[in-house]
Amino acid sequence: MPNTRLYIEGPIGTGDDIEIGGDQARYVSRVLRLRPQDKLTLFDGHGAEYPASIKSLSKNSVVATVTDKIERSVESSLQIHLLQGISRGERMDFVVQKATELGIHRITPVQTEFSVVRLNDERAAKKVRHWHGVATSACEQSGRNVPPIIDMPTGLRNWLGEHHDEQNIRLILKPGARQSLRSVHPEDGQLTILVGPEGGFSDQEYELADIAGFYPVGFGPRVLRTETAALAVVAALQTLFGDLAPDIQVP
Repeated sequence: MPNTRLYIEGPIGTGDDIEIGGDQARYVSRVLRLRPQDKLTLFDGHGAEYPASIKSLSKNSVVATVTDKIERSVESSLQIHLLQGISRGERMDFVVQKATELGIHRITPVQTEFSVVRLNDERAAKKVRHWHGVATSACEQSGRNVPPIIDMPTGLRNWLGEHHDEQNIRLILKPGARQSLRSVHPEDGQLTILVGPEGGFSDQEYELADIAGFYPVGFGPRVLRTETAALAVVAALQTLFGDLAPDIQVP
């Protein structure tokens, strides 16, 4: 049986009895149909994972005893911060899910001039909780023990104004830009990439990004959807400079 991994809020310690409820408990008992003594792996987002054995279970509750602590990291040495223009429907969920699988370090949802989605404070907080759930589920599937940081949505202009003096490499995807990703040299292992929403960026936003130190980069001759562009650039950066880079030379 494949290893079942579950994200648990709060600290975990060896020997603890961890009570699992809600959708996770129903998944374990009704979908996976696990039984007492079956094995799980738990993680709390701090880098370690905890083998556990099911002690008891019902339809809505599972109690698992933690039997060990294993320090295991699959985090990329390349810390990519994605500034993602908020998109509508399930596109943003897709970006969060797949970027997590690809090893993204941080995601900041930004509202831009052409953003279709507008969020008040209450809806923004609800969205962040939802995206955090999407990210932790992706960690369960992909073997990550540390979910990415997901910030509260903010206006692009506000973010640029508040972070104008940061020194890491900054890139903005721009159709027709001559510079490619191959020209980037992230010596400190940190990159910030800015990807627009469905409608792209306005001319003024490109100007503000330029003032804030973002270099425009092109990404091929075709126009990509916002979710495709975000994931393609993360995968490309991980391949060029991160842990997707091949370490074997093929003749």
